[in-house]
Amino acid sequence: MLKSLSSRGAPEAPKTDTAELRYLAARQFSPQWRTVLVAMADELFENFSAEEAWGFYRQIGLRVSGEVALPSVKTLEELEASLNKVLAELDWGFVALSLDDSAISIRHRAYPGLHMEDQSGHWRRAFAAILEGVYTIWLQTQGGRPEMKATYRDSGGDDALDFSYGL
Repeated sequence: MLKSLSSRGAPEAPKTDTAELRYLAARQFSPQWRTVLVAMADELFENFSAEEAWGFYRQIGLRVSGEVALPSVKTLEELEASLNKVLAELDWGFVALSLDDSAISIRHRAYPGLHMEDQSGHWRRAFAAILEGVYTIWLQTQGGRPEMKATYRDSGGDDALDFSYGL
């Protein structure tokens, strides 16, 4: 349960952007679907309100979380390991978790499409919304209350997507 999760400092990912990291990030976002998914994000964010587009992608995340379940865990370390195992299977990057007051901070790195051309930022927002839905359900199934949710916190130009899970 979330109430029994232990606290620890999460290790930070390397700050440098290397050619190797850019190559790997590009490989995880299949060229077969890259253009379609980016065009879809652009279309939704340009033709609907930001709230409607965000809600659509968040709903996709809620649906994905129902297809990919996490095993029950008892500690923050086990939760992080479980999330990273599932994220690796999906090829969606990795997370570091930490406790922040009454919330769990989620720092998601190496998400699909991280280093592609995305001047509009629509893909970054779309994937953040998907993860917001996924993390909400995944953490609720670990003992979180139904009113608790994951909330994206835009960190600006950083390569990470930051979330807070709590009230």
